[in-house]
Amino acid sequence: MTMPPYTLRYSQKAKYLQLRVSTGGVEVVVPHAKRVSQTVIEQFLQQKKAWILRHWQRVAQVQETQVVQLPERIVFRAMEQTWNVIYLGMDVPHVRCTTNLSRQIILLGNIANQTHCLKLLRQWLKKIAKQHLEKPLRQLALEHGLSFGELKVRHTITRWGSCGSNKNISLCCKLLFLPPHLVRHVLLHELCHTKVMSHGVRFWKLLRKLDPDCDLNRSQLKKAGDYVPGWAK
Repeated sequence: MTMPPYTLRYSQKAKYLQLRVSTGGVEVVVPHAKRVSQTVIEQFLQQKKAWILRHWQRVAQVQETQVVQLPERIVFRAMEQTWNVIYLGMDVPHVRCTTNLSRQIILLGNIANQTHCLKLLRQWLKKIAKQHLEKPLRQLALEHGLSFGELKVRHTITRWGSCGSNKNISLCCKLLFLPPHLVRHVLLHELCHTKVMSHGVRFWKLLRKLDPDCDLNRSQLKKAGDYVPGWAK
């Protein structure tokens, strides 16, 4: 399997080379403050080749095998909510998305444009995830005497969450499909990184202190992708 194309993104906040794999290829995040040569970047990519190919293959398989079926019901285990999706076709070129207090998502317009419908549903998913995840994250931080900077919610492929050296936390919107105890585990995991960035002994000691079921939850999280419906992957 050949290496996917990559792009470079220079970051003021990054302190070391980082990788992100998506449907568009590989993004290499380069610390702006450090002088990193092209040779060093190429060596880094070669060192991480096995990891890149593994995740790139996963992305490719999803694209090839997944027949995206737009949902009629959306179940969020994290907050024990069910939303109904209503599709109303109209003779217009675009699609717009609205919601109401009855937990209905209404897609109105050219609903034959599946790509656009999917895009709107994922945008809505990120929005509602930000609304739901920020409160428990702040509550857990306050409860355990931890603090974080900004919260960002993204639609990521390989990670449930991440925490930068500036204590900004990024969470995957697909967490809403997971059971509450696994969501709590992910939130605590990222909050622990505000104290210990690496996954060393100190980190796991802290996480196990805050989450006594850490090892069990960590094991279950490896298969948590099964909770995510095809349209949201």
